[in-house]
Amino acid sequence: MRSQNRLAKIAQSILSPLLLAGVSGITTTALAQSDAATAITKLTTIDVKQIGRPPTGPYRVVVEHDPGLATHTIYRPSELSLPKHPVLVWGEGACVKNGLSFPKFLSEIASHGFVVIADGPPLERQPNGPNGPGPQAGVPPPGAPAPGGAGPPADRASMVNGTALVAALDWLEAQNAKRDSRFYGKVDVRHVAAMGMSCGGLMAYGASSDPRVSTVGIWNSGLFPNESDPKANAKIYGGIHGSVIIVTGGESDIAHDNGKRDFDLMPAKVPTFYGVYPSVGHGGTYNQDNGGAFGVTAVAWLKWQLMGDTSATGRGYFVGDACGICNDSNWKVASRALR
Repeated sequence: MRSQNRLAKIAQSILSPLLLAGVSGITTTALAQSDAATAITKLTTIDVKQIGRPPTGPYRVVVEHDPGLATHTIYRPSELSLPKHPVLVWGEGACVKNGLSFPKFLSEIASHGFVVIADGPPLERQPNGPNGPGPQAGVPPPGAPAPGGAGPPADRASMVNGTALVAALDWLEAQNAKRDSRFYGKVDVRHVAAMGMSCGGLMAYGASSDPRVSTVGIWNSGLFPNESDPKANAKIYGGIHGSVIIVTGGESDIAHDNGKRDFDLMPAKVPTFYGVYPSVGHGGTYNQDNGGAFGVTAVAWLKWQLMGDTSATGRGYFVGDACGICNDSNWKVASRALR
């Protein structure tokens, strides 16, 4: 019963931003997002004002809205000086179409040399508006209970649809081949990360079978058991051909049990890290300076998986006797098949 209640809560938290204002609200939001996506005619740098410490990486970060990919938001190093910059595609909490939902977290990642493409155009966030209250848009604040619901949505298949993330990869791959593009020959589009928070984590699962996806990040998220098709989740797990990191808050996180279930059911051959940060709920630490503990963990994982970093701030953060996160009392961790 406890598991069923949690499933009901996570389903409601994912769907509630779309249902709060009824059909008219959905139409208004869709139109606003469509207008933002179609009105842009030239590459635009977005002024993202962030309170707190600046990103910790060696690269200055720019946030862009490109008319060629007007449905997304780009976070990247201002100077693409590496031979090949690694790439992350990101799905938002509640699957909200707003690329400014996680500015601190994604800017921190970009400052370490990653090109990040977030689903949704860069929309100004309003405290009570349809585009979310902040970095955990569409989800309750840390530790807060979620509103009740009637159970997982009937159209589970659409919840793990990663087409928006795959579209971002397709666009960037084309840009990497265009001589007049700022990304020409500058990004590694053959070994990328697909990640997301809450509903966005399900989007990442949806993109996980793409041959370009080398690692998958499931943040405050996890698959629903599918009673109508018991093998459906196994097919998703079986399509993963790289590594997986699963991170949730403590038991107050409505996705806690789903994330644990995914770790338990993940095929033994899939290198998987599982971390629980008990002091927070579903909102995680994304709104803290540089994404807080989740930001540190994301950067270390991506540096290891996409850059081959074997230092204490890369591979050493997850494995070995001096494993940084393993020796941090703020975390509860487990892993399988990590090498």
